[in-house]
Amino acid sequence: MQKILLFGFVLFFLSGANAQDNNIPAQFPGGDSAWNQYISNAFIKQNMVNQTTKKDIERFGHTQRVVYTFAILTDGTIGIINIEGAASQAVRNEIQRVLKNSPRWTAATADGKPVVYRKKQVSTFTFD
Repeated sequence: MQKILLFGFVLFFLSGANAQDNNIPAQFPGGDSAWNQYISNAFIKQNMVNQTTKKDIERFGHTQRVVYTFAILTDGTIGIINIEGAASQAVRNEIQRVLKNSPRWTAATADGKPVVYRKKQVSTFTFD
């Protein structure tokens, strides 16, 4: 039986805003700890295990470190998702599913106006 371990960290940045502006970053309901909890609980490990083939393990290894970015739009929904580097289709599919089903965020603002906020997440999936 395969199991998957998930580790991750998060980097945030505002799109097109200067550091001296009056910026407020997008906020997940409940803050960073709630986002980390959501990510930990939302990934359905069995989905990835069921989709992972022996060729995937041979090609990508037992551990896949995945960097992905996504936009938090002005309405608080998650927009464009970009998965960087090599990752199996099973992992890509699950990242897409989890982010698309995320609860709405509180939109970021720059000088009091809603702006698109980009978020960078790094997760490590270990198949053993």
